[in-house]
Amino acid sequence: MAFGGGGFALSAPLAKGLARVLDSCLIRYPHLYGSDSRIFSCVAELGVHLTREPGFHQVDVRGNLFGILAAHPLSPLLSLHHLDVVEPLFPGMTRIQAVDHLFQAVHADPARILEQTVCYDKSSLLTVSVAWGYAVQVFEGNQLLPDLLSLQRTFTPWKRGKNVSASYMLNTRVNPSNPCKKPDVFFLQKVLSSIDGIWTEYTRHNVGKCVRSNPTKKVGKDKGLLAEVCLRC
Repeated sequence: MAFGGGGFALSAPLAKGLARVLDSCLIRYPHLYGSDSRIFSCVAELGVHLTREPGFHQVDVRGNLFGILAAHPLSPLLSLHHLDVVEPLFPGMTRIQAVDHLFQAVHADPARILEQTVCYDKSSLLTVSVAWGYAVQVFEGNQLLPDLLSLQRTFTPWKRGKNVSASYMLNTRVNPSNPCKKPDVFFLQKVLSSIDGIWTEYTRHNVGKCVRSNPTKKVGKDKGLLAEVCLRC
């Protein structure tokens, strides 16, 4: 369940059992807010425990969802709520255009969308993190895997002025303000399907001014090299 509107799922047998007692159960919980809390309570009365599914996203945050989407858990993406109050998922697009753009990849391979894969290029001393169908990040040097699995705080709390550390039940890390300490980011450009499989192309997104003389600069200019690095993932 993703309390507040992010959605929930019931198995067919549970739904049948719940349907028989739902009307009487709802009468017992008029004080609870929203259908999710009420359904949770009614399901608990049937002796069924909540199974956490990380693909549901309530998205009770503001700002940029990049940090959440680029480190999505290895679980199918099921829902994204409150997209009307966050920045567009892709730069240079409206919210609706960005969602439509993401769905190009969703339609091509729904089970794989946002799947995070990390690989290391020893020859160029690069670390590449791919959120399939969304973005590719290229870091200098060898980055520790636990750091890449945590969420960059590109977003802010839903309620302004709250203590950030107390706002999330998530493992987060600082999003550096210095552009030279950020990875190079390539956002999804297009999805190509063929008999040989599905290919995704990504284009660089520049944020701030940073003169790089390292291998990441070469990756940004050489699409073939970026493709080769991503294929290794």
